[in-house]
Amino acid sequence: MMLTNRTYRLMNQSPWLTFALIVICLNPTILSAAPDFPPPPQASVEWVGQNMEINGIPSAVRAFHSNKSIEDVVEFYRKEWRNPVGKDMPGYLENIAAAPWYIISRAEKGYLLTVQVQVNERTGKGSWGYLSLGRLPDMDDFDFERGKGIPKMRDSQVLNESTSKDPGKKAKTLLISNNHTIENNIAFYRSHYEGLGWTNETDTDLGGVGKMHSLVFKSKRNRITMIFIKDNNDTRIVINSVTNSIF
Repeated sequence: MMLTNRTYRLMNQSPWLTFALIVICLNPTILSAAPDFPPPPQASVEWVGQNMEINGIPSAVRAFHSNKSIEDVVEFYRKEWRNPVGKDMPGYLENIAAAPWYIISRAEKGYLLTVQVQVNERTGKGSWGYLSLGRLPDMDDFDFERGKGIPKMRDSQVLNESTSKDPGKKAKTLLISNNHTIENNIAFYRSHYEGLGWTNETDTDLGGVGKMHSLVFKSKRNRITMIFIKDNNDTRIVINSVTNSIF
């Protein structure tokens, strides 16, 4: 596999794709049936979607809930994936950039296995998250831009994007981070969608002024929900956009 300029740009955008790409370059014959991807022990599991895209990669996604802590869940996968995926390479990659999610991933047999886990805040104990299994694309033909079509303040970083398609409906969820204040982010999105003539359904502080805020806008076929969260000196924005093809 030759590395084109497009491939290098993708490597700079995502540590998961870099990790997976290196594995396949080292051993291009590993493409085969999907590897085993067990859920955490004693966890309840349900399908979220078998025809989704996570950061442009076609994926099957399951949700899980566990009485175990984040540390216990992550340690399970550290042990499960302890065998290296290639010479002088680790068996997995860990990342906390998408906090509150803790992410651990492994590239195996041409697939990317990803666990996203966070604290179960409703009960104050245990954890919940997602298990994503995606077939890795040919990186030289992979032309994907996270957050395309969604307005963002300057210097914003799209940490994650997932899309799903159901009959009559397409949904996209983004996690965005920037170092602008939560108030400036709210004003930016409020101005953008009001300028488009969308109806403002919700504009509410959650958990105290300047800490968390919800915005919901609706047009004829579209509805977009935004949650703004203060995270130290940064702002995290969770955006869920739903487009209906029928009324």
